This record gives sequence, C-alpha cells and structure tokens, in this order.
Amino acid sequence: MMAMRKRILFLVLLAAAIGGACLGFFLRPEFVPPAIVPLEGASLNQTPVYTLLFEGGMETIRIDPDPAVYAGAKAADRSLHLYTDMPEEEWIPIYYLAFINEPHQEPFYADLLGALREIRDRRGLDDDRYLELIAVFVQSIPYETDASVSEPKFPIETFVDAAGDCDDKSLLLAGLLAREGYGVSLLYFGDENHMAVGVKSAGCGYRNTSFAYIETTNVSYVGIPPATLSGGATLSSDPLVIPVGEGERSYTACNQVQTIERALSALRDRAAVIETELEARGREIEAMRDALDALNARMTPLLRAGDISEYNRLVQDYNRMAGDYNQAVDAYNALLDEAERVVDLHNDLAAGAHDRPASYIMARAYLCG
Repeated sequence: MMAMRKRILFLVLLAAAIGGACLGFFLRPEFVPPAIVPLEGASLNQTPVYTLLFEGGMETIRIDPDPAVYAGAKAADRSLHLYTDMPEEEWIPIYYLAFINEPHQEPFYADLLGALREIRDRRGLDDDRYLELIAVFVQSIPYETDASVSEPKFPIETFVDAAGDCDDKSLLLAGLLAREGYGVSLLYFGDENHMAVGVKSAGCGYRNTSFAYIETTNVSYVGIPPATLSGGATLSSDPLVIPVGEGERSYTACNQVQTIERALSALRDRAAVIETELEARGREIEAMRDALDALNARMTPLLRAGDISEYNRLVQDYNRMAGDYNQAVDAYNALLDEAERVVDLHNDLAAGAHDRPASYIMARAYLCG
C-alpha cells in the first residue's frame, strides 16, 4: 500500500487592483506539475536485469536507461504547484499524469517496449497475452514501501531502482499499456490509500467502471481484484478513474478469467467442506478406536481364564468392529487425498497468473469434472 497523500504545494495569487494593461506581466499558468531536468554527466551504479516467469518459460529483460534522465528524476521537485483553486478530482489526475507522461522518459518507454515486443513477436502473443506479459513484468518488480518518501516515483526510477509501491508500479504499467494502444486508466482509491490499473475490457468491468482491475503489487490475474490489501484492508470505495490512454486495444479474456475465479471459489468451498468432514470423521474414528480398545480389554482376561466360549463370541464382535474401523480409515484417507488435490489445484491456480491460458484449462477441467 502506498503513502497516497502526496505533498502538494499550493501558491495563492495575490488579489490586487491592477490595471488591465499590466495584467499580462503577472499571468501565470494554473499549475506547474513535476518535471525532470536531466543531469548530464550522471551515471548508473548498475543496470537492472529482470528475469520473469511467463507461460511456462523464463524471460530476461534488460535495457540501458539514460543516466541523465534517471538522475534528473531523482532530483526532481515532485510537488504540484497550484496557482488557482482546484477540486481534488481535477488536480489528482494532473499530478499523476505528470509522472507518467514526462517527455524525457519517452526514450526509456521506447526501449523497454522494444524488449517486450521482441518477446511478443517471438512467442506469437495476441493482444490479451501481450497485455498479460506487460502486467506480469511490472508485477514482478519487487514491492517496497519507503515511509520517508511520500511522493511517487517517475516510471524510469521504478525500473532502475527495481522496486516500488502500488502507485509507483501502477504509473509504470499504465504508461506502458497506454503507449501500446490499450484503453487504460489509473484507479485511485483515496480512502484506502491504494492505486491500481484498469484496462478497457469486455465483460469484467470493476465496480462502476468499464475497466478490468489489475493489481500491480504482486503477480495476479487481470480482472480479479485482491480480497484484501497488505495489512488486511479491503477495497470498499469506488475509485477515481484517471484516464491515461484511450487506445482501441482492450482485454477480451474475461470469460476465461471468470472461469478461473469460479474454480478458485469452488475449490475454497470444497476445501472448507472437506475440512469439516475430516474433523467429524476423525472424531468417529477415534471413538471406534476407543471402543475396540475397550473390547480388547474385556477379551484378554477371558482368554487368560480359559473362557473360550465367551472369548470367541466377543471375537466376532471385535472383527466386525475392526472391519468397520478399517473402512472408516480408508474413507478418511481417501478424503484426505482429495483435500490434498483440492489444495494443490487451488494453489496452482492462485499462483498461475503468469500463465492464464494454462490456468484456464485446469480450471475448466475441474469445474466440468
């Protein structure tokens, strides 16, 4: 979760009676957003190399960002200077879009997208799978928060630092998707201090939007929002939607994602039922074991005393009870085996966001079985 309340510097214009002919001298823009001034001569200590798992294979991404732009981003004034009153729903988009669209970062975007397109072309990815590749790349960047820093990073910083929180990673992902022609927005949750990305979709719009939800803090499915955020908080408010790109590309794999989501829900429900049944059967087996032990305790003195007739009569009862006990143990073990299969499949699906097509096949097979 990010420290969402960013430091904004408000500058108030003096209200003075100045002749109309002199006003031009005092005119200022309504706002001055954060901007990068490249620092020539800067250098990078190291260039990050990213290795990520996608659809059953490993991919490596490495580019060489401009050190001058990165250093300028690090040194930038990240405040939004406002020279007029402006409601929150207006200045918040201005603020975040300034980080995404700062023009000195365009060569960085071009280089990074070049590396991603090479993977797309080599693997023959369609628009949905290409979007998932870009999302998995950003989601794979380590999630880190810095309590000493309240402002977001420029996308070039998140890449070079190989770390970011939810707004840092969301800005990077939205910037990449917008430049690849996807309809994309930031989803700003002020009440929960959280940010995510929304991509135009067919069938999996989040809340009152037409966008599929993309969580950037960890590798997760497009279109499935998290049940809880870090710290246990839940997303209960409607987000402020901040348009970033109005491209025609959209996410069309919603039916498959919803199948995966249904399978995950069904597996959780089945696991809960099995857990309850295992507890009940375990108690029954324990009671049967106690009854067998008690009967055996009655039989042993009879054998020692030579009361063979009564002993043989109880042996029949013992054998019948032992058979019932063994059947109960077999049924318990079979249920335990099912529990292990259910848990394993659930965990495979939950961890399978890097390979939505394969996860869909497993989910459909479970639901149809």
